[in-house]
Amino acid sequence: MLNSKLLTCFLAVVTHRTLTAAADELCITQPALSKSLRKLEEQLGVPLFKRTAAGMVPTAYGATLAHRARLIQLESQRAHDEILSMKDGGVGMLNVGAGPLWSVHLLPDVVAELAQTHPSLRVRVVPGVLSTLLPQLLRGELDIICAALDFPDHDDIEKEYLIDSSHVFLAHRSHPLHQAGEVSDVELSRCRFVGPHNDYAVLERMKRYFALRGLDTPGFAAEADSLEILLSLVATGQFVATQSHQVLPHARKLGIDVLPTAQGIWRFRGGLARRRHPVALPLIDLFGDCMRRHVAARESSGGL
Repeated sequence: MLNSKLLTCFLAVVTHRTLTAAADELCITQPALSKSLRKLEEQLGVPLFKRTAAGMVPTAYGATLAHRARLIQLESQRAHDEILSMKDGGVGMLNVGAGPLWSVHLLPDVVAELAQTHPSLRVRVVPGVLSTLLPQLLRGELDIICAALDFPDHDDIEKEYLIDSSHVFLAHRSHPLHQAGEVSDVELSRCRFVGPHNDYAVLERMKRYFALRGLDTPGFAAEADSLEILLSLVATGQFVATQSHQVLPHARKLGIDVLPTAQGIWRFRGGLARRRHPVALPLIDLFGDCMRRHVAARESSGGL
């Protein structure tokens, strides 16, 4: 087992790149810090740093250890906080990442149920897209994410498939394309689109969709982190968006509907992704159980 004090010393040097600044942060002497680093390197049998003009830079071994050590520190702090919360009669805090679809589909009902059944549980919902949520999950900043599952398998991540979703083109009913009959791909390619910020997956799918038809990708005229803002932009009648069909009930309240295109765009599998852990984590399991119940209820009522 690696000594937590040695890991703290190691991470301080990774952060500051100099022994002087790291020692100052830790309130210890430079010789004491150097001794701790040597001890850690001796335990592991590999060099953790190389000295360069830019300071002390982690080796490949050091970079690997830094990634794991940060997770260790974060999990240790989480465990401390949750145990204190349980000691005081609480349950703890759950950090959930949510893609645009989930912000209006399933997740609100799941959080509402958890608030009723576990009043002491605090749920922090972090909106985003896969390209922003997945790194946060890997860094340990999120406990679980609700997202599309069409990303490469990762040794540290386990996926759970829950729903199928298909993307459709959306526009406000006042948009000129809603006044026509069937909308052609050429007409779509000339539209001003809005989309989620940093959603490279959607941009790539749009690029593929239009490229297969010999057309240039429109790109995004505006981007936003919030689905509400994106739908508000579409509601002006000036923009088109592509979103999961499950968003439609929410979008129609704003006068937004599916454009009459000849074909759908793409389909994907959605669900939960979490970091692999050797033992069960009660809060994450609680969230997963609740989400599965709501998915089953929607399926039985035809609401998915």
